[in-house]
Amino acid sequence: MARLRDTRYLVKVALLGALGFLLMYLEFPLPFMPSFLKFDFGDVPALIAGFAFGPLAGILAEAIKCALFLLSGRSEAGIIGVSANFVTGASLVVAAALVYQRVRTLKGAILALFVGTIVMTATITVADIYIFLPLWNVPVEQILPMAVSAIIPFNLIKGVLSSTATFLLYKRVSAWLGAVAVVTQPAKARP
Repeated sequence: MARLRDTRYLVKVALLGALGFLLMYLEFPLPFMPSFLKFDFGDVPALIAGFAFGPLAGILAEAIKCALFLLSGRSEAGIIGVSANFVTGASLVVAAALVYQRVRTLKGAILALFVGTIVMTATITVADIYIFLPLWNVPVEQILPMAVSAIIPFNLIKGVLSSTATFLLYKRVSAWLGAVAVVTQPAKARP
């Protein structure tokens, strides 16, 4: 909690959240997916925040991104869509950041992003089935087929694309953030 009093930390997390918001404007549909499922790289800055400063920073960046998007009036799905976006991003970021905190190596980063993608997909699938799709008035008999044919594949693809972008960018921006970068090779034992 002491970090929440550090102005530089808060500014960096806020900038990453704002960057995530701007990246949401570059959304696009994925081939073979329903048109209401659109991909953007808005979770990448939150993943970077989570890797650099821990899960709380990632959640804060996600919250800033989603709040700005809701307040901008750009969200076609309103509070329900923004809430679903937050649950999706937060589950990805928290899972990945928790793993990466414990294993700060190249393999640890890959494992963290893999775990984050799986946790995100499972979390939003359950949330969509029981909360978000019913709130969107999707008929009950269509919910499970939609989850299997669209929600799960879309979120796996979303996780892979966001993870790949994070993996490629994190080391480059970690110096600016004042964070420990992904270790590219294991340290050699000293004689």
